[in-house]
Amino acid sequence: MFKKLAIVALLAFLGGCATHNVQLYGPVDISNKTVTVPPGSEGLKGKLKQALANDGWKLVVYRGPSVTEGEIGERTKIEQYDTFNSRYRLVVSSYQNGLCLITPAIKYDISFIDNKSGAEVFTINGFGCEPDAVEKFMNALHGKDK
Repeated sequence: MFKKLAIVALLAFLGGCATHNVQLYGPVDISNKTVTVPPGSEGLKGKLKQALANDGWKLVVYRGPSVTEGEIGERTKIEQYDTFNSRYRLVVSSYQNGLCLITPAIKYDISFIDNKSGAEVFTINGFGCEPDAVEKFMNALHGKDK
């Protein structure tokens, strides 16, 4: 009996500590499901990449070439910028700082950026179970903040 009560208390404690802050700034254009992602598959980064692939997104790891443009004349103006081979870019950071039963408890920060406009489409940060962070990400990707 004590063991069951301790498990219920632990679950309530872990669930009560979870926080997820979702900020939706605009819709995702699903007619162009291409996204530049960071290399590697560790932790949340790998789970998000797998979720995107399962949702039909084409993942690319490297951005396009750096471009330098300008005009030489009386007033020289030169601009340099990076190009991307995808419509969107995923930026994610996370670290594990506990366990949610059998999955990692993580602190995380995610940004989904529109490479066409340079604007953030949505951001998510928080602390909680890794699968919950992936669920929040996919909801935001589909325009839901719940």
